[in-house]
Amino acid sequence: MQLFTKLKFKKLGTSLYDILGVAFLALLIGYPILALLLQIVFPNLYSVHMSLAPSLASLKEVFTDKENLNAVLNSIFIGAAGTLAASIIGTLIAFAAEEQSGFMRSFIDALVWLIFFLPSYIVAEGWVMFMQDGGILAQLLKLSNGWSSWFFSRWGVILIMGFSYFPYVYFSMQQGIRNVNSDLIKAGRLAGGSRVQVFRKIVLPLLTPSLLAGASIAFAEAFGDFGLPAALMDQTQLSLLPYQIYVSLGQSPVNYPAAACLSFLVIIISAGAILLQFFWMRRKDYSTVLARKDSVNFVKRKNLLLTTGSFFILSISLLVPLGSTVIASLWKVWANGLSFGNWTFENYSKALKIGSAGVNALGSSLEYALVVAVLTMILGVILAYQMSFKKSAVTSFLNILTMSVIAVPGIVLAAAFVFAWNGVWLIPLNLVLYGTPICLGLAFMATYLPYSIRLQLGAMGQLPLNLIKAARVQGAGEIVVLRKIILPLVAGTAISTFFMTFTKIIFELPASMLLYPPGNPTFSVTIQHYFSESHWSKGSALSVIGLVILLAAYSLGRYLMEHFSKKGKGLEENPELESAQDPVLLSNGEVIL
Repeated sequence: MQLFTKLKFKKLGTSLYDILGVAFLALLIGYPILALLLQIVFPNLYSVHMSLAPSLASLKEVFTDKENLNAVLNSIFIGAAGTLAASIIGTLIAFAAEEQSGFMRSFIDALVWLIFFLPSYIVAEGWVMFMQDGGILAQLLKLSNGWSSWFFSRWGVILIMGFSYFPYVYFSMQQGIRNVNSDLIKAGRLAGGSRVQVFRKIVLPLLTPSLLAGASIAFAEAFGDFGLPAALMDQTQLSLLPYQIYVSLGQSPVNYPAAACLSFLVIIISAGAILLQFFWMRRKDYSTVLARKDSVNFVKRKNLLLTTGSFFILSISLLVPLGSTVIASLWKVWANGLSFGNWTFENYSKALKIGSAGVNALGSSLEYALVVAVLTMILGVILAYQMSFKKSAVTSFLNILTMSVIAVPGIVLAAAFVFAWNGVWLIPLNLVLYGTPICLGLAFMATYLPYSIRLQLGAMGQLPLNLIKAARVQGAGEIVVLRKIILPLVAGTAISTFFMTFTKIIFELPASMLLYPPGNPTFSVTIQHYFSESHWSKGSALSVIGLVILLAAYSLGRYLMEHFSKKGKGLEENPELESAQDPVLLSNGEVIL
C-alpha cells in the first residue's frame, strides 16, 4: 500500500513543495472565486440565518431589476465603443511611431508608457476638473455653465476610455507592423494597387491578429475597470457594472446575491471577448514572418498629417489629465481659478504634514506595497520554478489557475474576498478576516502574484535544464538550487516583479475601496474621498505626490533590473556554458562548468 502511494505521487509529480504550492494558491485564489460562484447558486449562504437551499432567482433578478439591467447594457455599449476608439487611436499612433526613427520613436514610446501607467481614476478626475462647469477650461475661456453637458454622458466616457486604453492596442500593433512581410506589399503595388488599396486589402488583414489581441485586452480592461466609473459617477450618473457591484456590497442591507451575479457577468463577458479573439484567429492563417530580417515601409515619405495628429492625441491624452491635476494642486481656492494670487504650494505642505490624513494613508499604502511586493517576488520565483521544471498534473493546475485569475477584473476579485472571508461559518473559527489588514493584503497578493508568476515563467523558460539536473544529481536540495542557480539568473525579472507590484498597490482602488480596514483608509481611497467631496486641490496634491513616488520607484526598478540582468546575462552568455556537459555543484554550493 505504501509503495502504491509513492508510485501514485510520483506519477502526479507531487512533493511536499508541490502540495504546499497548490494549497497556498487554492486558499489565496481558488477559495475566494469558489465562494463567489457558490453565492450565485446559494443566495442565502452569507445571510445571518445561513441557508444552503439552491436557487437561481438572484440571477434572474439581475435582468429584471432596471438599474442592474441598465448597468449591463451601458457597460457593454460603452466598453465596445471605448474599445473601438482605443483601437483606432492605438493603430494610428503605432503607424506614426513606425515612420519615425531614433529619438522621435523613443519619445512616442515614452509618452505612451506614461499614459499606460496613469491610474484610470486619476485620469478621469483630471478630465472632470478640466471639463466641468467652472473647471479649468471654463475659467480659461470664460465659458458659461452647461457648455460641457455633452461630455458628462456616455460619449464623454467613451472618449476618456479611448484616450486611456489605446496603449494596449499600440503595444500589440507595434510588433505586428514590424512582422508584416514586405514582399506582399511590393506585390500589391506591382499589381497596380494604390497605397490606400494595399493598406486596406493587404496590410490591415495581415494585422488582424495584433489588432484583435490589443482590442480584446482593451475591452476587458474597459469593461471591468472600477476606477473610471467611480470617478465619473457623480457627474454622469451612468450606472456601469463594476460600480454597481460596489453599490450592491455597500448598501444596507448588503445585497450579496446581486453582487455575486453581477461579478459573474463581468467574468463571462470579459472572457467571452478573449475567446472571440481565439475563435476568429482559428479561421485563417496569418503567418507572414520571414526567416530573414526584413523591414517594412508603408509609405515612401513620412506622413506629416499622421505624425501631427498622433502627437496631438498624445498631448491631449497625457497633458489634459496630468496638467489639470498639477494645476489644481497649486490653487488656493477653486473658484478663484487662474488669478495671480491663487497659486500656492500650501496644499502640498498640508498633504505632507506629519499626522495628516494624507500622510497616514500614504504610509499605510507603502507598508502594504512593501510587504506584498516582497512576498509576491519570493513566492513568484518559487512557484514559477515549480511550474517550469516539474511537469505534472499539479503544475498544470497551477498554470490554469494563474492564467484564469489574470482575466478576472480587480473589482470582481475584491468582491470574491468579501464573500470568502465574511462567512457565518468562519465566526466559530475566529477566521473572519474581512475588514482587517490581512484580508486587504491577501487581496493585493491574489491580484499581483499571478502576474509575477507569469513573468518568472518567461524568464525561466530560457534557462538550460542541464544545470538543474546536474545540481540535483550532485545532491543539491530545492532551496540550494533556487538560491545558488535560479535566483542569480532571474534576478532582473524578480526585481521587475517587485517594483511592478509595489507601484501598482500605491494607486490600487477596487480592493482598497471594498476591503480597507475601518478608520485606516489607503492612499487611493483617501484621494478618491477628496475628489468625491469636491476637494479638488487636496486630492490633486496627493495624486501628484503619489505619481512622483511612482516615477521614482519605477526609475529605481529599471536601474536595478538592468544591473542584475547584466550579472545574470554574463553567466548565460559564458561560452564555456555552451560546451559544458556536466556542471558540478561543489560542497559550498557553487556551480562550476
